[in-house]
Amino acid sequence: MEYNNKMSIVVLSCDAYSDLWDDFFNLKEKYWPNCNFQCYLVNNNKHYNRDGVVVINAGQGNWSSRFRIAVEQIESEYICTFLEDYFITDTINNNLINELLDFSENNKVSFLNLGDVFGHIINLKNLEYFSPNQIIIPKHLKYGVDTAGAIWDKQYLLRKLGKGDYSAWQFEKDRCIEALSNEGIDGLILCDDRKPLNICEIPVVIQGKFYPPAIRFFKKKGYSINHSQRKIMTIKDVFMYKFKNSFAKIKFCRKTIKKLASVFMGYKFVTED
Repeated sequence: MEYNNKMSIVVLSCDAYSDLWDDFFNLKEKYWPNCNFQCYLVNNNKHYNRDGVVVINAGQGNWSSRFRIAVEQIESEYICTFLEDYFITDTINNNLINELLDFSENNKVSFLNLGDVFGHIINLKNLEYFSPNQIIIPKHLKYGVDTAGAIWDKQYLLRKLGKGDYSAWQFEKDRCIEALSNEGIDGLILCDDRKPLNICEIPVVIQGKFYPPAIRFFKKKGYSINHSQRKIMTIKDVFMYKFKNSFAKIKFCRKTIKKLASVFMGYKFVTED
C-alpha cells in the first residue's frame, strides 16, 4: 500500500501494557483495513513484530519524553494519536480521515479531536462551528485539548509537550492551567462531532485492570479480548469507579461525602476538596 506521508498514526504505550498491543492492532486491522498511513508503536524497549507497524523504542522516560522522542523521529507534518487502550469499535471511513487531514492542512488546524468519546465538547451548550461537523473548542475550556484520539500539527504538538519529563495526566493538567489563563489555549483547536476514529466509549482499562463492561461489549461484537495477562476489575472495583464518577458531578457537601467514603469504604482521594 502507498502511504499518505502527510500524516502518521502514533500509538502511545509502554512495555507494561504490551499485553494490549495485539488486541489494539487486531481491531485496527479489522475496522481500518485500508488505512494508508504509516503506523508507529511507541514503547520503552520491548521488541514487537507486526506487519505494518514500526516500533519506536523510546526508553524509560515518562510519557512526555517517550512521546517527544517518537514525534521528533517522524517526518510527517501531522500526527494522529491513539493510546494503546483506545480500541476501535466500528469501521473507520478512510476517505473521511484523508479529507480531515486535507482540511487540517488547508485551514492550519493545530488540534482536531476525532474521538470525544465522553462528549466533553460535543455536549456543550451553544456550540460554535468552524465548518460543518467541526466544532470550535473554546479556548478557556478545561480538557479542551487532551490525550484524545486526534490529528495534531506536529510542531504545535511539540510545543505543547515542551522539554519536561512527565505523565499524560500532567499533560492534561497543564492544558487545563493554560485554558484558565487570560489568553487561553492558542491555535485553531477543533472537534469533529462525528467522532470518526470510532474509539470505544467504554473504558477498556481502569487503574491497570480490565473493565468488565468493555470485555462484554467486544464479546457481543464477536471479538474476545485477551485478559490472560491482566487482572479484571472486581465488583468492588467497579462500584468504587462508578462512585468516583458520580462524586465528580456533586457540587455540594463534597468534603463530608469524602470523609464518609474514606471511613466506611476505605476510599482514598487525591485532594480534600
